[in-house]
Amino acid sequence: MQNILVRKGRPEDAHHFSELVILTSSEMFPIVFGSSVKKVMKSLFPHKRHYYSFDRCFFAEINGRVAGMAQLHKLIARKGQTVRLSFLLLKYLNWRLPAKVVNLLKLDRLIKDVARNDCYLSNVSVYPEFRSFGIGTKLLEALEEETKSIGKKRVVLHAETHNRRAISLYERLGYKIESKSTPLLIRNRLFESFTMAKSVIS
Repeated sequence: MQNILVRKGRPEDAHHFSELVILTSSEMFPIVFGSSVKKVMKSLFPHKRHYYSFDRCFFAEINGRVAGMAQLHKLIARKGQTVRLSFLLLKYLNWRLPAKVVNLLKLDRLIKDVARNDCYLSNVSVYPEFRSFGIGTKLLEALEEETKSIGKKRVVLHAETHNRRAISLYERLGYKIESKSTPLLIRNRLFESFTMAKSVIS
């Protein structure tokens, strides 16, 4: 494989985002956002300053084709981001929000303990046909450099406890398991994850 490029997300990447983000948790996202989750993500993506925005995304391309993506969050005004996301769902998707907001707040609880000096990494995803070519590694390395460039000290992430493939990748790149997060109960389904972190300050 040659010509691997990691670039920042653009609004026109909405289709790829909607496809790739589902691959990161094919069980959780449909439960949280409903059966039309891809349409939801595609609609949310072009708007700024919320968890599923293009301005949090980085995409990996191989010879001009999108191969994967990851998101990096600076976690500034996190409560405002959840509120903004809820308003976007109401305004653009005409949802009845109460149950959805409860689910969003449960997801938000995962990152409540991430320190202000840390960046939060989420939704690392590679299309199946591009796996085993180092795309995930390239994405993480690029986001670690981005973290350093904005003066943050660590990258923190959550990995579902059953996702051994992802956990092995993170451990190989120097991430360490710090704790097991409080399980999330969403619509009678239990989701468990490890909190993992890596210092980017040499």
